[in-house]
Amino acid sequence: MAERKKAAIIGFGGMGQRHHSAYASIGVDVVAISDWEPQKVRTLLPSFDPDRIYHTYQDLIENEKDNVDILSVVTNGPTHAEITICGSEAGIRNILCEKPMATNLPDAQRVIDVCRKNNTRLAVNHIRRWSPDYSKIKAIIKNGIIGDIRHMYFSCGSTGIGNFAIHFFDTARFLTDSEPDWAVGFLDMTGTPNPRGKSFVDPGGYAVIRFKNGVRFFIDTSEDTGVQYSFQIVGAYGRIIIDELNDHWEIRARNADNKKIPLTRYGTDMDPVSFRSEEKLDIVRLTSRAMAELLSGQSISSTGDDGRKSLEMVIGIHLSDDAENAKVPFPVTGKGLEKDVKIA
Repeated sequence: MAERKKAAIIGFGGMGQRHHSAYASIGVDVVAISDWEPQKVRTLLPSFDPDRIYHTYQDLIENEKDNVDILSVVTNGPTHAEITICGSEAGIRNILCEKPMATNLPDAQRVIDVCRKNNTRLAVNHIRRWSPDYSKIKAIIKNGIIGDIRHMYFSCGSTGIGNFAIHFFDTARFLTDSEPDWAVGFLDMTGTPNPRGKSFVDPGGYAVIRFKNGVRFFIDTSEDTGVQYSFQIVGAYGRIIIDELNDHWEIRARNADNKKIPLTRYGTDMDPVSFRSEEKLDIVRLTSRAMAELLSGQSISSTGDDGRKSLEMVIGIHLSDDAENAKVPFPVTGKGLEKDVKIA
């Protein structure tokens, strides 16, 4: 019988606890945990070995580096890069880092470079990369059922652009197989306190991002609504509406005959396209697939480069707002590389 794999988790808030459940679901033993409140871990996991609950990530990595097969980095955003680099330099083979992988682009690149130098397998947990439903949606798009994508729209009530919309920046890249060309952004400066503390600054806002293949991506996470999030993908001949929270996936498209009718006939019928989701989106399940993929040695679905590029879109929106909503080209260069966004 193969020896069971071992994991360590740094950061044991809500997401760290989900990582703990995800490891259990795939038969990986969590043998060490670090959190700035060790007593919280002891309370939540009373049977966990207290000698392997650490107050600092440095102590965990120093003591457990030869004992674990995989490390989860699940602290708040500003420490992700330094912890991932520390784990890689210590020789930990597999690291799963929560988004954002860093809060500025030079740190993100440093993480990539260090992991590459040390042959560390790094994944950034953009969970929809491991969703069979999003893979099916991508196949439908590739098959031309809704025609070429013209625009995408993501809307969410009152959430930071870097905390949540960043997932859909990655999803947009995944579905279009294209890279962003430029962004125009408007930050919402209402100043709603960040629930994780005053040190985190991640406002909502709205923006348009144009991709190099011409796709337009509109987002609005402004702080004046409290609606559930939704995602739409609009092609030349059809539309995909995704409401993850209610497990509602709707596709409608012109049939072959109606595709011949001019696009200006916008009232032309669109027929329902059969689609049944395989599973309601579940963070623990999708995270467990990321872990299993890392440990298996398979090709990584969401790499450090993917994490950096999604962060770059967040940075671009901030830079646009700083410049009175000017168009910001990608890739970000020059003084833009100095921009740091304290995403929780």
